Amino acid sequence: MLIYYLQMLDTPEEKVRFEQIYLKYRSLMYHVANSVLHNCQDAEDAVHNAFLRIIRKFSRFQNTSAEDLAPQIVVIARNEAISLLRKRKGEAPLEDQDGLVEPSESISDYHALVDSFAQLPQTYRAVMEMKLLLGYSDGEIAAKLGLTKTAVSTRISRGRQLLRDIVEREGFLLDA
Repeated sequence: MLIYYLQMLDTPEEKVRFEQIYLKYRSLMYHVANSVLHNCQDAEDAVHNAFLRIIRKFSRFQNTSAEDLAPQIVVIARNEAISLLRKRKGEAPLEDQDGLVEPSESISDYHALVDSFAQLPQTYRAVMEMKLLLGYSDGEIAAKLGLTKTAVSTRISRGRQLLRDIVEREGFLLDA
């Protein structure tokens, strides 16, 4: 696939830079997408779509160090996975290998929760994804995003409250 992506770029510098990003982040992107989709093939599709999005907006990634790209790339992979999940939302779930089907109520609850999370403003969603999905500490998030620990903590707190508000407004209440 790397050769396919490289053919879409113009300059040798872009190709070298993209190859660095691809090699460094493809497994992380797959892990993020698979954690949303719980399906290997769908996760691969989401990662492919994420790389295509990165190529379309490649000028934004050229001057940023590879280490500082992690939060942006994780968000792109997660958003592509959520988009794929939304597109397939109307499809009936298939039986798993044991012949068991997940109860439809829990599937719809999961989709509703994913949709609710996707409604968060990008400012809060990115910080919460880094905290909840990637397990970064507030200090690590602050360093990667160029914020103070207090700002990160505030965004997480406000993001959680916004998520609660969205969930309540949508009529999707958690028992926990």
